Amino acid sequence: MEEFNINIGERIKRLRHMRNLTLQDVANFTGFSKALISQIENNVVTPPITTLAKIAKVLNVKMVYFFEDDLDFKEYYLEKKNERKIAYREGAKHGYIYEELAHIKNNDIFESFVVTIRSEPREKKLFSHEGYEFMYILEGGIRMYLNNDVVTLEEGDSISFSSKIPHYAETLGDKDAKILSIRMKSIDIKALINQAGKDK
Repeated sequence: MEEFNINIGERIKRLRHMRNLTLQDVANFTGFSKALISQIENNVVTPPITTLAKIAKVLNVKMVYFFEDDLDFKEYYLEKKNERKIAYREGAKHGYIYEELAHIKNNDIFESFVVTIRSEPREKKLFSHEGYEFMYILEGGIRMYLNNDVVTLEEGDSISFSSKIPHYAETLGDKDAKILSIRMKSIDIKALINQAGKDK
């Protein structure tokens, strides 16, 4: 298994400059503070998946851009366990470890990761974004905040929900949790039908 300390912040900053966007532009589009965007770019804070998803949307890239350098497109992608890439940041305010799973790089309908949520204290802030999410608890347990509801999930439990619902996850107790996370984008059926008609 390939492990590396990826510089997510530098990739975000580089892409932001390529898009000619200021910190304030990204803050305005995502709803996050300018200070938070700056902290992410300087690797003071490691963003959770929901935050990365919003930033990726503003920068017009798939979220896997932050983890993958290979731009070769295939119709299938095989990811062996011992070849899986692990992206992490140590000493950051938010301790998340992302293990990238197999994905078709020219298909942005879904993305999948094994995510380790560290038990260290963090700011509790609910996030929302477009699409849908599925989570399956592999190890440990999490407390999931979904708007005004709170649910507890332990090993073997799963949950799916609209990402538009403000949500946040934290570990139960002082043990890290490992989850399978699958994110799906919202699909505009009418747009697909219209496009299919144009392609005929």
